[in-house]
Amino acid sequence: MKIDKSPQGFYDEDIIPLLNIINKRYETTSSCSGRITLISGAKKGSVKWVYKTHSMASAKKIYDCLQKTSPLRFFSEPLILHMKCFTQEKADEVLQMLQSNGFKKCGIISLKHFVIEINDTGKMETILTKDLSYDYIKILVNEANKRLKNTKNNIKKLEKLFIT
Repeated sequence: MKIDKSPQGFYDEDIIPLLNIINKRYETTSSCSGRITLISGAKKGSVKWVYKTHSMASAKKIYDCLQKTSPLRFFSEPLILHMKCFTQEKADEVLQMLQSNGFKKCGIISLKHFVIEINDTGKMETILTKDLSYDYIKILVNEANKRLKNTKNNIKKLEKLFIT
């Protein structure tokens, strides 16, 4: 695997087995195993990460962050992966396999190397303020954690699909 050039500086642990499987036949160019984040700011260059996890989120930590800084943008983002297929035929074959196995949000995003974007479903985005109750934050985080668990299960499903 190549060096990770993301701001994070390392690959998400949960996605490494899938990347290793895919990179035997194709080339992955970027990926995220799914995450739950809080950010402040809205314009590029002024955004600050306040909270980020690629595993189950803590409602208490999110609530505590919110009490210090408000408003914050809350995101629950599913798996995303980009891979080069190199030929139209391979890209068509991969897309057919993905879509017939429930991965409907996939498509070719570049014709230069026939790059496919695999995008899971379940994204959530909202604005949070310190006026919101802790009970509401627990409900929101519980839903985000359910969706993140689903995207982690879909990573395992993709591993099996790409092995065969």
